[in-house]
Amino acid sequence: MEGRNVVIHLVINLAATMILGMSNTFQQLITSLSTKELRFALSTVEDSRVGTNSPFNINHKQKGKLSAWLQWILLIGTSLPVHFLANSVIGPTVYFQPPTNITSSLVEKLDYTKSSTYGRNLRSGLRENEKPGDRSCWVAFRTGHYTISQSRKGLDDGLSSELTSWQFNSFAVSYTEPCARYSKTTTIEALRGKEFNEHPTGVNATLYSVGGCGFGRDVSCEVTDRHRTSHYSNYDDGLGKQMCRLSVRMSAALILAGCLSIKAVYMITVILQGRRKIKTKCLTFGDVIAASSLDPSLQIHNECMVNAFDGHRHLVHHTCHAKHCRPGAEPSETGDSIGHCQKCKKFNETNRAADLVHPSIAIKYKKSLIANLGGNAITQMAILMLSSMAMFGVSVLLGVLVGSAAQFFNHQCSRPREKGSEFCRRGQAHFLKYQFGYFGGFDTARSLGTLPINSVNGEITAFAISNGAQLLYSLIYLLLLYNFTLIAMEHDWGQFERVRDRLRCTLVEGEGFKQSYLLQLPKKVLYPMMFFSSMMHWLLGQSISTKETIWSDLTDPAHPVEFSQYDVVYGTYAIWLSTALMLAQTGICWWAFTYSREGFMPQMYGSIRACCAATTQLARFPHAGIQWGDLGQGKKFRHAGFSAEEVDEIIPAELYCGLDAEEDDLKKLDDDTGEGHGGGLKRRKLLSER
Repeated sequence: MEGRNVVIHLVINLAATMILGMSNTFQQLITSLSTKELRFALSTVEDSRVGTNSPFNINHKQKGKLSAWLQWILLIGTSLPVHFLANSVIGPTVYFQPPTNITSSLVEKLDYTKSSTYGRNLRSGLRENEKPGDRSCWVAFRTGHYTISQSRKGLDDGLSSELTSWQFNSFAVSYTEPCARYSKTTTIEALRGKEFNEHPTGVNATLYSVGGCGFGRDVSCEVTDRHRTSHYSNYDDGLGKQMCRLSVRMSAALILAGCLSIKAVYMITVILQGRRKIKTKCLTFGDVIAASSLDPSLQIHNECMVNAFDGHRHLVHHTCHAKHCRPGAEPSETGDSIGHCQKCKKFNETNRAADLVHPSIAIKYKKSLIANLGGNAITQMAILMLSSMAMFGVSVLLGVLVGSAAQFFNHQCSRPREKGSEFCRRGQAHFLKYQFGYFGGFDTARSLGTLPINSVNGEITAFAISNGAQLLYSLIYLLLLYNFTLIAMEHDWGQFERVRDRLRCTLVEGEGFKQSYLLQLPKKVLYPMMFFSSMMHWLLGQSISTKETIWSDLTDPAHPVEFSQYDVVYGTYAIWLSTALMLAQTGICWWAFTYSREGFMPQMYGSIRACCAATTQLARFPHAGIQWGDLGQGKKFRHAGFSAEEVDEIIPAELYCGLDAEEDDLKKLDDDTGEGHGGGLKRRKLLSER
């Protein structure tokens, strides 16, 4: 049963990772821009990222923003239950049932010195509030049947802890002579609501009484034939007296099934609607390059060496108005060709892709990823460091406690009289496993505390505890995935400066393109990351979880009673393993932050603008692929970008600016006439005529 529980949760986490991966693909379909929206995004917000799953890209769309946001929220909303409920759908449950062997005996005087006396352990009989110890003992005396209280407060801390550790087979009732004529003389139904003193007063007043017989004074109960979960026999057959099983929590299962059904219907609908339609979503930077090459209106002229999300020149057209526009108004001292009266932004029309001349010096130095992320990097670093430090602190604390317990064991078993005891014969490892646990489950986890009994809030808290760590880790994993996506794109982008290769594209097919893998991450990176995520989710679920304990009393068929309580449990080994993986992930993220690529080719990091500025001379896609490099001298500056022809090496410290629209037409004409990118006779003739 224990191994089955561990394996089932591992399979659940593997399946959840694949489901979330598919959801991530459809989220990127929602957030990605279409080919018709590229120019709009460049002219309004300067730049946008391709290949990432950022919902803020939706705001860069020209139309359909509300619909895209609603679809994105739908996918996120149906993914949250996977994070929040997946590990709670199936969980360990321990069932306890009341003893069925009830014995009654007449005694001369009650003995309160026995530690096993039920009335002494749980209830003295002289307190005011009703407790199950009182009622159960009195009902067993009067009816010969054991039953627990039906009230919502039917299990106090004393009894719940007792029943968690014990399995009662027999229940012995002792009574004195004044009570002899009342033993087993009524039924549970007839006794209901009677013989109970709500406010007992006086020295001899009792909570339950009939005639001259009173509970605690004349009646007490004692547990016999106990089967206790021994501190040092945690895996003995004694646990067989408990009914342990894996239970399906239907509330969580139904919610999860509903959300997954909605997600499946949405995905199938999107797939069916997309059949036999022209693809327009730009999922990879290859899609942007192909689209801008085939549609000249998407190309950015006079920019070819601008790095991702660098500042860009923009053109502002100002409409004069009566408030500030007066004769003789001086031009604004700030801005780039923006006229005057720039405080009135609503009267401005800004074009951030106006093809203004923007030369850049060719240098190999490139900024690291952390510099490109800016403020987002600080947030990621803070989350990573706080999470890692918290987990490391818990692991160190557990290590200290385990070390102290090991010293205690060695000290105890070093005594001659203890060496042959059962405690020492079982060994130190067995002792430590019981004290601190190692994995989540029935008997391999230790309890941190209990939640309220029969409480909706307690059940919700149990779900939050069982899945809260995985939910927080999912946010961290998304940051790791985001960084690796940017690095993978930048690495693939930089390869075009050194070698000729085909573009990876999802919009078009042909011998000049390749569809080696979907989206941005190659299989050799994506599959290990998904496996790492699955293992991390599984270990976190084993590190801290909840175990349900149910007390079921079916003695009275007309009024069955059932109490449920969740115990918060932890596994030390799982905590240590998950901490090690978390520290490894933090180190990998720090390495990712420092990633930088050297070369003259500008940094891209998902920048649509960098892609569109590199395609002004790209007219075809041969089977051998394309390459980025020097494309020759323009009117004033040199030009660099992609080309299907042979390219030259970049000249260090030279100014590169790209070509304007007029030069671009002539360069393409040279390619059509076979003159090459270096310029030819026909080009020079047309240029002199113009």
